[in-house]
Amino acid sequence: MKIRRYEDRDREPALALAPRLVEGIAPWRDEKAARASYIDTVAWSIDHGDDDDMAVFVAEDDEGFAGIVTVKEKGHFTGQKDAYVEGLAVQERVARTGLGTKLMDACEEWGRRRGHRRLIIKTGAGNKVAREFYASIGYEEEEVKLSKAL
Repeated sequence: MKIRRYEDRDREPALALAPRLVEGIAPWRDEKAARASYIDTVAWSIDHGDDDDMAVFVAEDDEGFAGIVTVKEKGHFTGQKDAYVEGLAVQERVARTGLGTKLMDACEEWGRRRGHRRLIIKTGAGNKVAREFYASIGYEEEEVKLSKAL
């Protein structure tokens, strides 16, 4: 497995992987709209991956493109700047092989080199697989978002 920066040749497989980001979405959300939004988000990320405040990493294995993650700098309401992960997704064929961990390692290293003290990631409350994965590599809950039907 190899982790490297995004290249133009990765666009098609990256966009094809974007729908995996919908997994665990709340049942009252419009899944079709969420899928379209995630595709737009991934497209924006890969179009801006060379910006000074962000990076896009991809994973490759013997079969080719295997995963993608975007990390960028964002301000917290306290004024502290943190590194934020947006859109970690891996091909089903490489799930639970350590590839997601390697992509997160790349994000952590990016954040450290930029002087950040925290790496933040959000995921759906119903995305049990993702939440267990992040906990297994040392991430802890910081905030809880609540909603109520009206």
